[in-house]
Amino acid sequence: MDKKEFTVSEVIDSIGISSHTWVVFVILGFAMIFDGYDFMIVNSTNLFVAHTFWPDNANPGALMGSLTTWGLLGMVLGGAVGGILSDKLGRKKTLIMAVMFYGFFTLPQAFANDLAFFAAFRLIAGFGVGSCIPIVTTVFSESMPSKQRGVFVTCGMAFMVVGWVLAGLIANPICNTPTPIIEGFCNQIDYVTADGGTATMYANWRLCYLIGGLPLVYGIILIFVMHETPHWYANAGMLDKACERLTQIEQATRGTSHVYDPALLVVPPRPEKTSPVVLFSNKYIVGTAAIWCTYFVGQFCVYGMNAWIPTWFVGVGYSQADSVMLQTWNNVAAIASNFTVGFVADRIGRKRNLAGSWLFCIVAIVLCSLFVAPNNMGLCIVLMLLFGFALNYAITAVQPLMPETYPTAIRNTGTSWCQAFARFGGSASSIVLGGIAGMAFFQNAAGGTNWSTVVLVLIVPFILGFVCTVLFVKETGGKTMDQLAAEEVDNPVKQNSGGLEFGIMMVVVAILAVLCIVCPLAIPGWSKMPIALPLMAIGLLLPFVYFFVFAGKELAARK
Repeated sequence: MDKKEFTVSEVIDSIGISSHTWVVFVILGFAMIFDGYDFMIVNSTNLFVAHTFWPDNANPGALMGSLTTWGLLGMVLGGAVGGILSDKLGRKKTLIMAVMFYGFFTLPQAFANDLAFFAAFRLIAGFGVGSCIPIVTTVFSESMPSKQRGVFVTCGMAFMVVGWVLAGLIANPICNTPTPIIEGFCNQIDYVTADGGTATMYANWRLCYLIGGLPLVYGIILIFVMHETPHWYANAGMLDKACERLTQIEQATRGTSHVYDPALLVVPPRPEKTSPVVLFSNKYIVGTAAIWCTYFVGQFCVYGMNAWIPTWFVGVGYSQADSVMLQTWNNVAAIASNFTVGFVADRIGRKRNLAGSWLFCIVAIVLCSLFVAPNNMGLCIVLMLLFGFALNYAITAVQPLMPETYPTAIRNTGTSWCQAFARFGGSASSIVLGGIAGMAFFQNAAGGTNWSTVVLVLIVPFILGFVCTVLFVKETGGKTMDQLAAEEVDNPVKQNSGGLEFGIMMVVVAILAVLCIVCPLAIPGWSKMPIALPLMAIGLLLPFVYFFVFAGKELAARK
């Protein structure tokens, strides 16, 4: 037995890519596939769900956009609570609870006949989905060698997009089946079409939500195949269990192993406080600004466009089946981007990779706006592949930065609160874009929505993403998790509580929620009011103003 001090990161780095690496990769990969399916199934079925809930309304607008919003709001709550639970109870226990939770509460959505019932269970199921994603990101960051950490974190996110694609591939044939797949359960719907006529369908979309209950089974499997991370054990003071787990990892890889002495294990000091408030202290607020702003932009654009891509192409002249298929191609490109972004981030650095991705997005959205055309499926597939690759590349480029911004004691709290806040952008985007689409400025001569003009609005958040990357992102690539934690501990800045900054941020989030989510849903004709667009713009821009002020002030003080 070596009599030399060591850290968890040093041992994991010395072992390198191992059988343990691939076991973790597969375990978390399946969790993300189920997670992605649960989220995207509502976007892949929303046209059919809308016909069921509002058969007499050919254009439900913001109401239809809210089908996506309820799940995202649940994800906000789940992320906020799940992150704290994960740091307190452990990664394994919290992930198992989250997976089984969203599997169980997806099932009742299959029986919904109105928005209230659907929204209630969508909100509850979203709680589990929101808890799952940041835990997966954190476990990847704590389990992988430092040099390959970015690759595995982003490839892990690719599995979520695999779930998105599966949702489209499963929903398209099921929802478009012209006969009831299960008599009595898949009821007949007579609905009004956009041209004022009527059509008939069967609510086969219900089967898609029954399939969404499969995570219940996977949660049971996780109980037996998943292990807690050594980083969490060490940070929780269970040094013997951390060393035991390191020995198991080495044994599985090399056939032989050291017996690691808990007395020699070096654990970076814990922050004085581990509540979410500390994320806004002067020690962490610049890092918080970096990931909160950029991920907010990514969530707004990804979830907003995924909610409305089918509607966009139906308006262009494509069938519902072709429109959902184009959305699916968009997500296929996302898988390719997720597998690519980590390799580039590990090679050229996190900051340059992310900054370049926002510029790529601007080019992609302009091309889509100019060249999307009816009766040219091949061209539209190419454009969706380009846009899906660019947009998902950008949002995934933020992922490695999340766990690298905070020490172990608040790592999942920081990651999950970042994702929870960003989902306000995702929650608002489907409603905001739906509201914008109903404004006179964005209507074509025939009175329909010119979505090719609406999508150009996304240039504004892309520019904000680029500016925030340049200002706030710190390069973290290639460093071990223990090194990054030590840098923050050694930071000479005297840490304040962050209480005031946290309180102001909660007010900003409340204003955002009221102006961009509550008002469009609660006030009839909101999107037609002259004040609607300016107020929603204020709600969306306030968080950026907040971070420019408080994080900018801290940057100036450090210089």
